[in-house]
Amino acid sequence: MRYLVSVDEREISVAMDEPDGAMTQAEVDGVTTPVDWRVISAATRALADGANVAGHYSLLLGATSYDVYARPVAPAEDAGEGAQAFEVTVGARSFTVTLRDERTQALGRLAGGAHHTGDVTIRAPMPGLVSNVLAQEGQEVARGQAIIVLEAMKMENDLVTPRAGVVKRVGAAKGQTVNQGDMLAIIGDLDGADAGNADTDTDTETAD
Repeated sequence: MRYLVSVDEREISVAMDEPDGAMTQAEVDGVTTPVDWRVISAATRALADGANVAGHYSLLLGATSYDVYARPVAPAEDAGEGAQAFEVTVGARSFTVTLRDERTQALGRLAGGAHHTGDVTIRAPMPGLVSNVLAQEGQEVARGQAIIVLEAMKMENDLVTPRAGVVKRVGAAKGQTVNQGDMLAIIGDLDGADAGNADTDTDTETAD
């Protein structure tokens, strides 16, 4: 799984393997490092005042060992949909760490975002399998209505239109495998303007 991690004001790309046991390696900004990450005591309860108890972890990063304490905190208002935030203490230093996983980054924009006009091309936000097509060409749709169901990362995601209009084109069929960026549908004006002139793309939005 790949994460976008913000440490204080720095952003880092982190990819980790997901074996059945302990983590064995991590890729940080393109550099792969052996990792041994183990839970000593997880943060599973809260104090009487509502503050979360920090979990205690052992981290072996390369040849260096660290004691790490982390407790969940509320993410900043501008952190984005699905963001998780933690106060992480390593030795005498504490950091605010915010992370979003790759799926959330790709699918996290809300249908209530910017209003679109003109033809809008809905593209696959990641590789996956089209498990259902919920709208047909010529069908009128409402803003936020699910058009395609894409199965990716072992989850089904409703891909929705960011504008009301008519489905001018459906570019994928049920059971079809698609790549990131593939055109899945074009939504346009009800007046039947030419779909081939679509000039507005949108990262596909979701309604989970």
